[in-house]
Amino acid sequence: MNNSSKFFENRDCQFFPCHKLEGDFNCLFCYCPLYEKNPCPGKPVFIKKEDGRILKNCTDCTFPHRPENYERIMSFLRTKRPPLEFTAEYHHGGEDFGPCTERSRDAGEKSFLDFSVNTNPLGLPEGVKDAIKNSIELCEKYPDQSCALLRKKIEQNCHFGSVEFLTFGNGASELLSLSVRAISPKKTLIFSPTFSGYERALKACGSEIFYHNLQREKNFVLNESIFESIKKASPDMIFLCNPNNPTGQMINPLLLKEILDFCEKNEIFVLIDECFIEFTGKSEESAVRFLKTCPHLLVLNAFTKIYAMAGLRLGYLMSSNFALIKKINLLKPEWNVSQIAQIAGIAALEEKDYVKKTQELIKEERAYLSKKLKALGFIVYPSEANFILFNDQKISEKKYAGKSLDKYLLEKGISLRTCENFKNLTKNDFRIAVRTHGENERLISLL
Repeated sequence: MNNSSKFFENRDCQFFPCHKLEGDFNCLFCYCPLYEKNPCPGKPVFIKKEDGRILKNCTDCTFPHRPENYERIMSFLRTKRPPLEFTAEYHHGGEDFGPCTERSRDAGEKSFLDFSVNTNPLGLPEGVKDAIKNSIELCEKYPDQSCALLRKKIEQNCHFGSVEFLTFGNGASELLSLSVRAISPKKTLIFSPTFSGYERALKACGSEIFYHNLQREKNFVLNESIFESIKKASPDMIFLCNPNNPTGQMINPLLLKEILDFCEKNEIFVLIDECFIEFTGKSEESAVRFLKTCPHLLVLNAFTKIYAMAGLRLGYLMSSNFALIKKINLLKPEWNVSQIAQIAGIAALEEKDYVKKTQELIKEERAYLSKKLKALGFIVYPSEANFILFNDQKISEKKYAGKSLDKYLLEKGISLRTCENFKNLTKNDFRIAVRTHGENERLISLL
């Protein structure tokens, strides 16, 4: 046997190092390196779970990972994979037509409209653009790791307490992952459907995930049945999205308070994602008002959506649990928030009129789109956010020349979010962003 196999070490494994002698290391045969391979060259057994997940069981695989098969296994691993295979399960609309993609260059001349991404339709505020332009030379310097000026500005705007409650990240996604790593929950409860990023962060940390299914016949509104799921799962952590993505529903304030009281009493961490709350015009219902009395509460927000700063990457996390905030800060890489992102964030917080104008636009155009979609025969679910979930099951496929709705619209230069890969949703469910009136009219006219 070729002894080079001894150098195959999976240092991310929780059991590493599992051997005393360096020569005994051979992680290739301790787990299946082809588990993520699709299709797998072996013949594993697939098990369908009650929650709809399909798991691969390699125990009785016909392709045993014996030393003599080392080179053959490595040849399979070297095979070129399709791009973004790792993230395919967690597809994001903005990845298809972002400024650096092949598809965006192909579609550039076609006046493409992206309804799959839920950022502010008014675009980056002028004040933020000016602040960025006037600060280009500061890119030569290292950014302030504490984000002191930005945290002071947020404290003035949010009125929730000490600046020590705050920590910043390279977008909400980084803080989401860091929070899970810091807490290391063995069991976690999340909505279904909801943003897939929670599941991704939890899987990366090995947490067992339980789902609370929101009911379609009740318009996916969270109700008291959540307590049954909490008691059944007995989780260490719960994720709430307020308003929820992709359903657009806010959590009833009284119910939210009951959930937080129950979880605080039972020492269950609660992370509430409020990245879309400014669009609702109900910022006063933010969970930040409970931070001082709930040390197990984390509130996540970002500049990504409301200020259309998706490419700048700036998010912030709030908690009165100083030990937890400190642990999250220790897990962060150095200088994770760029100079430009901090400057843009400070400028964005001055844009009061911009936010008010956005809220008025979203309220008016959400009502317009909902009314028109219903008139066309779609099932439209109530939303308080800057996006709408709807279902086209009652619409004949012939209406779209035999194509699915998303493919039909894509050929016409419009992208919308297909929701088939959300748990508890189907291929007939779609989410669209609420955009400007002219853009919304164009979508309706094509339908």
